[in-house]
Amino acid sequence: MKKALLTIGMVLSLAEASVTIPHKAKEIAVTVYNNNLAFVHEKREVRVKKGLQTLVCEGVASQVITPSVVPQFSGADVRLYSQNFRYNLITLDSLLKNSIGRKVSFYTNGEKPKLEKGTLLSSAPVVVKSAHDGKIYALEAPTQVIFPGIPPAMITRPSLVWRAEIAADAKLGIDLKYLSRGIKWKSDYVLDLKEKTLDLHGWITIENNSGATYENAQIRCIAGELHEARAPVQYRNLKTMAMPAPAAVHEESFSGYHLYKIPFRETLRDKEQKQILFIDKKGIGYRQYGKAVNSYFENYGVRKLSFANIVTFDNTKANHAGIPLPAGVVRMYQKDSAGETHYIGEDRLSNTPEGERVKLTVGTLFDVTGEKRVTRFVSDKYHREVETAYEIRNLGKKPIDVKIEERIPSYGTKITLHSSCKKGCKEVKKSAFVREFTIHLPAKGRYDFTTSFEVVY
Repeated sequence: MKKALLTIGMVLSLAEASVTIPHKAKEIAVTVYNNNLAFVHEKREVRVKKGLQTLVCEGVASQVITPSVVPQFSGADVRLYSQNFRYNLITLDSLLKNSIGRKVSFYTNGEKPKLEKGTLLSSAPVVVKSAHDGKIYALEAPTQVIFPGIPPAMITRPSLVWRAEIAADAKLGIDLKYLSRGIKWKSDYVLDLKEKTLDLHGWITIENNSGATYENAQIRCIAGELHEARAPVQYRNLKTMAMPAPAAVHEESFSGYHLYKIPFRETLRDKEQKQILFIDKKGIGYRQYGKAVNSYFENYGVRKLSFANIVTFDNTKANHAGIPLPAGVVRMYQKDSAGETHYIGEDRLSNTPEGERVKLTVGTLFDVTGEKRVTRFVSDKYHREVETAYEIRNLGKKPIDVKIEERIPSYGTKITLHSSCKKGCKEVKKSAFVREFTIHLPAKGRYDFTTSFEVVY
């Protein structure tokens, strides 16, 4: 039995041919996730002969996750024996290391170098043994070595190598699916703030460091937190994804995520960052106000108030928006009275579904100031009573709404709240220990009011 197995192996080895599958794919689609992961689906074709073949699929990502590779063949029956991933790429240094012990040609040192043959003994430093006189030479530069060919273990591109038996001569179709690290995407937004409305532009930014270039690819981006243990399952359902119409970037809900399909093909080159416009919304209504938070109620005298400059809008179709917004940085711009555009700040947007309210912090309001002072403070082990006086001023030339959120840091069996918030002021209880006051401040206006709370422990 052992002898028979050896004979079969020898016959297969002698009959085996090597076929390189063209690097250019017939079809290619790349789905990019938020967590430096991409799913690649490509289709290639190659002419093959009947018998045992070594199929070399060049140009796959150097960061391919090999357990995720799924090759499927059509056009002939194929029996797949093994799969290897070769990524020992050719460089001068790697050629030297992989040629140790092999026959090479080399130029001798000196002003009049001679071309000789020998055996490479070392790569650093480069040492060869001359076949002419048996002497050992330490060469001054590695470029003095001439290699007779590419060592068997080396390749010019990262490649998947399949050992397979083909049932007949055929044009073999290869449907290849795999996951790769080194590709990521993010959202970047530009917000143009106008007098009563704003324009929102969103860019998909894709960065490819996977080690492969994807020519004329159909690109899809998925927004959401992917659980990677499920990733190998996701690509098996790719055939259910319909091709988008040639219009704006198409968005759809997909398996708990949001899928964005680019309606045109693009080439994703290795070591390249590409931006694609996917949101272009104009005339979105918004509100702008200042906000301060008070969570300090100790008996400490007067403290300054600082008001954040907040821009908020409803992400609804009725408000000329209404699209799921993946997380990203929003950079905000506004024109001055002369029509010149200026950068006014930026904020980070979290994943925001359609119908939710977007709230962005532009910066700190310059012309809105104020103070708070604790005017009554009683505290013992049975209860706590605090009264706070607020003075808020708008020194600007335009009216503005400001909000003060009180976060009462006390818990007990009973809480009693009071305030003098009346005309020009609105009070909203957000929870048992959080309340918010909204005050309309006219230009050069001022508003004073007091709040108090008593907690019984």
